[in-house]
Amino acid sequence: MNKILVPVDFSDASSDALAYAIRLFGASSLEITVLHIYGARSTALLMKNIDDVLEKDARRRMDELLENVQKEYPDVAFIPKITKNYAVSAIAALGDSGRYDFIVMGTKGASGLKEVFMGSVAGGVVSKTTAPVIVVPSGHTFRPLEQIVFAVSDDPFSDAKVIVPLRKLATMHKSKIKVLHIADKKTPQIEKALTAIEDLNPSVDYAFGTGDVNKDLNNYLMTDFSGMLCLIRAKKGFMDRLLNESVTLKQTFNSPVPLLILHD
Repeated sequence: MNKILVPVDFSDASSDALAYAIRLFGASSLEITVLHIYGARSTALLMKNIDDVLEKDARRRMDELLENVQKEYPDVAFIPKITKNYAVSAIAALGDSGRYDFIVMGTKGASGLKEVFMGSVAGGVVSKTTAPVIVVPSGHTFRPLEQIVFAVSDDPFSDAKVIVPLRKLATMHKSKIKVLHIADKKTPQIEKALTAIEDLNPSVDYAFGTGDVNKDLNNYLMTDFSGMLCLIRAKKGFMDRLLNESVTLKQTFNSPVPLLILHD
């Protein structure tokens, strides 16, 4: 059974992320923990009444949300979870618990604690959790995952285990994998470094960049019509060479397709 964590704030953006998760992993043999976080602003006693109101409202809206999606997807096991906490730390801690195969979250929210879905918090979750994170652009709807672009640096990863989630998704959807390297010239070591996925018959492509990695990535994705972009967060340092912190964070705001972030 696939076990997925989906944070929501009851906005259209978070509903889109929830719908995407269901379509991506299939309704059968799927358990989704639907997480709503309300503000951990103060522990003062005068805030208690406000907290009670927020929690009561959250439970009402969670019931409404799950009633609607359960009717549409009766085979999915939905588990509601409501907590008062800080968004990044709460989501990252749950990701690190080992109970979930993926975290799926939207990039923006339009109501309540909208910062849960802002790119800055998505970036914070990515930097603190070891779980695979799928960031879904606001307004994005699922389409068949025919191809996944795997954007890599000169030294893609140190341990083949890091790409297990990518392999899982590609196998599930029979997706083609296109390894993309944005570089000034061809680097043959890319092909040699990807023997870990050679059984998936990946193709390799080069984008000779302008110096703006995010722009080059997005231009490539818009012309290639891929269903997902995969990036790896480096083990040493926050990000390595090509896929540094600013690239990944900007992609949480700007990627035109869902973004899968793995951890080396």
